[in-house]
Amino acid sequence: MRGAVVWAAGEPFDVTELTRRAPGPGEVVVRVRAAGICQTDLTLAGGAFGQHFPAVLGHEGAGEIVETGEGVHNVRPGDRVVLTWVPPCGHCYHCVRGETYICANRKRSADLDPDAADLRHGEVAVQAAMGTATFAQETVVPANAVLPIPADLPYEYAAILGCAVPTGVGAALNAGRVAPGETVLVVGCGAVGLSALQGARIGGATAIVAVDPQQSRRELAIELGATAAYAPDDPDVASLVAGVGFDVGLDAVGRSTTIRATWDAVRRGGRVIVVGAGKPDDLVTFSAAELFHDEKELRGTFYGSSNMVRELPSLVAFWRAGLLRLDRMVDETVGIDEINEAAQRQRSGEALRVMVVP
Repeated sequence: MRGAVVWAAGEPFDVTELTRRAPGPGEVVVRVRAAGICQTDLTLAGGAFGQHFPAVLGHEGAGEIVETGEGVHNVRPGDRVVLTWVPPCGHCYHCVRGETYICANRKRSADLDPDAADLRHGEVAVQAAMGTATFAQETVVPANAVLPIPADLPYEYAAILGCAVPTGVGAALNAGRVAPGETVLVVGCGAVGLSALQGARIGGATAIVAVDPQQSRRELAIELGATAAYAPDDPDVASLVAGVGFDVGLDAVGRSTTIRATWDAVRRGGRVIVVGAGKPDDLVTFSAAELFHDEKELRGTFYGSSNMVRELPSLVAFWRAGLLRLDRMVDETVGIDEINEAAQRQRSGEALRVMVVP
């Protein structure tokens, strides 16, 4: 089969021949039909978060089951599925509390045993990054890392339901607890931020303000339900905090500057949700006095705090009802040989989300 390998940090994707191992007990093989290029994949390709190389990246994907290992009963060959990069074990402390999105035992790419590698290029072991490796034609994953999808859901829409959409929608509805009549600020209008914006709309927010440096994304934010959209340096942004402030602030960027700005824009007693994946050494400063005095809630959200077994049917229902515009979230679908050009369009902000067909 073929896959897009990154041989070393900072190098481009190399579409080449790979082999995969057979599925073991409790595992399945997925033929990937669509894989989204997420900003996290591009960050990992640069060597962030301790990513080891060589690696096949990709964690936003959908396809069909082609083979199952011993003891697999939840799916069978031919089933259409979406992959989740946080497969819950079901028995750790977090899973039994319903917090499957922070499962303590999920499969990680750093767990690679060269003698039992999922993927190989000749004799070279290749990392299955984030345990999913959707930038390959086939991938081996635990059976609890796939969820069945209905026949009317296109693969390219299903794929984005594996990461960006539940992360954003979940940030608004699960972590942010957006309620009818509330006001919401969304900072960053990439795929996750625009999903958070739609989640806020679904939650009943009466005012949703989007902030993003790109005019095209601000325009799309308005189309998807924002009541106003501003560039970060727009003088009118300062006036947004002149009154009471927002009930909920959703920071989909994850930098210390945007987290602090979101905090400042939220009212006393409001909620600040950090959705974007920040750097370990990027520190945010708050005074002890303001933490006490302002009584704001500050929390992060991993994977939108989404229990995917529960969330996926709801997201599909929102899409069917026209409440979740997946059609406006996917710019184009390209073959795997075009992955480098597609990745560059996303790095530059020209594209919101490109789907690759391995």
